[in-house]
Amino acid sequence: MPLYYFKLVDSHRVFDYGAHELQDETAAQIEAIKLARSVREARPELVGQHCSISVTREDGAGISLIPIDET
Repeated sequence: MPLYYFKLVDSHRVFDYGAHELQDETAAQIEAIKLARSVREARPELVGQHCSISVTREDGAGISLIPIDET
């Protein structure tokens, strides 16, 4: 299974949320939405701060960028 990397990003900082083996890009996007919702609930101070969950494949290609404010 492919490896996907998840990061919380804003305009200045990056926080690594690890890598996960997932079946495909759709599964990675669903996982990113779940992570964005979780971050929004656990860290409400980040809402409105332009934070997103970035998903990349193991080859470095960008898959999606999910804003935590919109999930």
